[in-house]
Amino acid sequence: MIVRILIAAFASFVSGFSYLVGLQRLMTALLVGFGGLSSLFFGVLFLLPADKARLIFPISENVPSWPYFILGLVLLGMVGGLFLVKASPADFEEVSSKHFKYMLGGIAGYLTSLFFSSVFWFPSDETRRSVAESTLSIEVLIGTVIFILGVCGSCYLLYRASKGSSESNPDLMRRFVLALFAFFQFDKMPLLVAYLLLNAQETGVVFPNIAALAFAAYIPVSLFLIKTTWDAKAIEM
Repeated sequence: MIVRILIAAFASFVSGFSYLVGLQRLMTALLVGFGGLSSLFFGVLFLLPADKARLIFPISENVPSWPYFILGLVLLGMVGGLFLVKASPADFEEVSSKHFKYMLGGIAGYLTSLFFSSVFWFPSDETRRSVAESTLSIEVLIGTVIFILGVCGSCYLLYRASKGSSESNPDLMRRFVLALFAFFQFDKMPLLVAYLLLNAQETGVVFPNIAALAFAAYIPVSLFLIKTTWDAKAIEM
């Protein structure tokens, strides 16, 4: 466990530091590409027969794999667009307190949407025993929609925060916001939610179909990372 924590901490440090030193395109490509490869992995996983006794990622029911393949291809296509699309000049905004407010609001919204949605994703034992499975599915779906909307709103606020610049350091807030986003592993939240919805064996609440919808939150996250990286690239040019 300690080794895993150290590895995760080191990965967070490297990701954040890479943004701070100006490796925006490389780091964004790695983060978005990781999401795409993870989605393809889930797609391949669901091509296999369901098996609760499987040692690696047991799945209790057969579900369509095509949503994960589509998401994976979309994310990998976005990685290609990151390098192929020519960035337009970014607007200059003098850094001020409002940019830090946007940043704090984005972080707070991100965490709030995650924890508030978990109330719907993981009901109490009493609730699971007293309501039908269809009702649980609706609650999980509501929680997932709340999570996606929260991620979209938070990414917008973080993007607004990243627009703060100064004449001496045009990428001041862009590098800082991207580094903070990567350091706290916010880009992995859709993957975490999808994993919990697929493999929550201790709660008995497993909804593979809704997990694909939760994984789709990778799209607004990727758009935020790519757009912010484009803005930084445009300034460098």
